[in-house]
Amino acid sequence: MLRELGHELVPLEAVRETILSLLEPAGVEELPLAEAFGRVLREDVTARENLPPFDNSAMDGFAVRVGDIEAATDEKPVTLRVQGGISAGDRGDVHLSPGSAIRIMTGAPVPPGAEAIVPHELTRFEQDQVSFFRPAGRGQNIRLAGGDLRPGDIPLRSGTWLRGPQLAIAASLGYGQLRVTRRIRVAILSPGNELVDVGAPAGRGKIRNSNAYSLLGLLLEAGAEPINLGILPDGREEILEAVERALGLGADAILSTGGVSAGDFDFVQAVVREAARPGHVFKVAMRPGKPQVFGLFDGKPLFGLPGNPAASIVSFEVFVRPALRKMKGESQVLPVPFGVRFPFQYLYKPGRVFLLRARVEPDEHQQAEPSPGGLKGRLRGGFRVVLPGGQDSSFLSSLADANALITLPANRDRVEVDEVHPAIWLGGHGS
Repeated sequence: MLRELGHELVPLEAVRETILSLLEPAGVEELPLAEAFGRVLREDVTARENLPPFDNSAMDGFAVRVGDIEAATDEKPVTLRVQGGISAGDRGDVHLSPGSAIRIMTGAPVPPGAEAIVPHELTRFEQDQVSFFRPAGRGQNIRLAGGDLRPGDIPLRSGTWLRGPQLAIAASLGYGQLRVTRRIRVAILSPGNELVDVGAPAGRGKIRNSNAYSLLGLLLEAGAEPINLGILPDGREEILEAVERALGLGADAILSTGGVSAGDFDFVQAVVREAARPGHVFKVAMRPGKPQVFGLFDGKPLFGLPGNPAASIVSFEVFVRPALRKMKGESQVLPVPFGVRFPFQYLYKPGRVFLLRARVEPDEHQQAEPSPGGLKGRLRGGFRVVLPGGQDSSFLSSLADANALITLPANRDRVEVDEVHPAIWLGGHGS
């Protein structure tokens, strides 16, 4: 079943919504905590005990009763007997006697009877006694049990991307294993009679297969496992056979570049038309990346991206990365835009949304004006364009220093000085 909209240009958002609606999260596996980095959590992590588990000291200092030093001043310090000491790891169950202080280390349990911790540097300690020069407030420098988390709290929700801080939270709560999405396997197809391997000479009419390497890097960056099936001859049977081979190797998705327009040798589009269930042929109202195809083969998605190198990478960011996020079960599927100011005028061709590859950096400009059709309101402390580069869809050099895609509206042909427009990070994160 093929769905196609003829010569009508389809909005980028509608194409992405169609693709995402046909995808489901992949299966789940249970991994030791040390192996779960970079995966997506598929269960809620619930606190089963207080964190911290006991009242503990936030400072190296002395545990005191508030009333014992309430009269302390620089002119008339209060001196208390030092009852003993507690280090991190000690039980700390010795009761603090009235008129005494206990020396305590950061993280050590607060002894019964203690009401405050006075930092060491605010005291004068001599042998078995310590002098105080000011009062202390009740609870001062004490981390209370359950001050961070209490039983029943859910610090990590299903759909969370697991990085170092998330693993630390799970470890602190005693989770030695986590249920996560299994690693997504993605096959890379490179159809094209013009393609040669990277080590081969690129003679007249031939080009090296750079798209396979851009997709390889993007997939690894996205936490997927690439399966590179190499260069394929142009032809329906060869491409269909490669799709079947990818499925036989356990691919969860397939990426192909080129062969997606309406030419005589655009066989990826032909295979999607004939064999995908469903299949979609899109003419997307975006530049670069107008031709796109998408289809399901035995329920597994095939993304047919444009063959021009920059268009292929842009299409990955706009369509494939959100799709992989959904397949991984991430709660945040779509990229979160941020504002970018143009410190110069920029001209571009209207008619389709223009995705400008650019280098952006933090901006100290405090009064950036909103742009027509861009972000509403003023942007403070955002980013600014420092290098737009060449924008031909076949030029990879525009991506050498680029770290963002800036969305420019289709109904205009220029950006004026100090306008602010929405952008997303290339690679899914800042750089």
